[in-house]
Amino acid sequence: MNRLPTPTTLTTLAAAALLTLAPPAQAVTARTVTVTSVTTGQTPPELTGGPWLNTPAPLTLAGLKGRVVLVNFWVYSCVNCHNSLPTLKGWYGQYRSQGLEIIGVHTPEFESDRPTASVQAALKADGVTWPVVQDNALRNWRAWGIRAWPTFLLLDRQGRVRYSHRGEISARFPQAIPGLDAQIRALLAEK
Repeated sequence: MNRLPTPTTLTTLAAAALLTLAPPAQAVTARTVTVTSVTTGQTPPELTGGPWLNTPAPLTLAGLKGRVVLVNFWVYSCVNCHNSLPTLKGWYGQYRSQGLEIIGVHTPEFESDRPTASVQAALKADGVTWPVVQDNALRNWRAWGIRAWPTFLLLDRQGRVRYSHRGEISARFPQAIPGLDAQIRALLAEK
């Protein structure tokens, strides 16, 4: 006696069929490069690459001395990066007039993350207004020793790394928010 497949079996079979038909995601090609990690107290390397978005001209860390800078390594296709945006928007609105600048370093994970038009569309859709540099060659990612999306590095007014956090900062994962917020306020208070 033949039995009809159960709904669970049909769902499993359908999912397996879709996975075998879907083209594999294209990861960004890795190149052999010496990686140095930026640590607390160090002055990080200058940001390179581009294009720069949300700013009329490229920014430099040297040119931002005197401001507190939050550098956010992210990619628009990362859900953890996306979920962190409301926290960043809140800080940008609250602290920008007091001397905070946020710099996004958009580093692709997949080939589909590379087109500038796609990054621009994501910035517009998500309401991101702070400057963003595209890091399609992963130069900044490697030079700074970044290992995960999102990663946040907080620079003091002299341009030294004073605090770093790796991982989502959101209502889903709020643990790091008070510490980062306190660090931002402390660095803004320093003259």
